[in-house]
Amino acid sequence: MDKHKLRDKQARAEKAASLLRHELFIEAFDHLDAKFIEAWKSSEVADTEARERIYNLSQALYALRGYFQSVVEDGKLAEAQIEELKRRNIINNIR
Repeated sequence: MDKHKLRDKQARAEKAASLLRHELFIEAFDHLDAKFIEAWKSSEVADTEARERIYNLSQALYALRGYFQSVVEDGKLAEAQIEELKRRNIINNIR
């Protein structure tokens, strides 16, 4: 992968990390998670369809957070690759 694409991944990772730290983002995830748990707890025993919907919403919420976390991890890998490219360039310049 070229250095430009790696830098783009780093920039995306910084934005994703910023979102994951942002108080409104955290508040929204916590709020929705609590709402889903409360809806599940208060669902009628026979209402399996409602619990299935709640489960799917909860899974989507975790998938969204997981996506942002994977962007952060990709950025960390990109940073390591950039450092490796720099190291190799230094070694090649020595030879």
